[in-house]
Amino acid sequence: MAEAAHLVVWLVGLFGIVGTVCLCVAKMVINDTIAYDEAFVWKRKLPPEAKASKR
Repeated sequence: MAEAAHLVVWLVGLFGIVGTVCLCVAKMVINDTIAYDEAFVWKRKLPPEAKASKR
């Protein structure tokens, strides 16, 4: 019975870590904007209204 309890604890911990990572990646993808990419990834100069908009 002790082995089953250890297995359950490990599985809950594993799925907790995987779920946390998935949540963080989803949040990052949702908050990604084209304006951020153009300004910081592609080093383009953007008009002020593009920097102010979220999407």
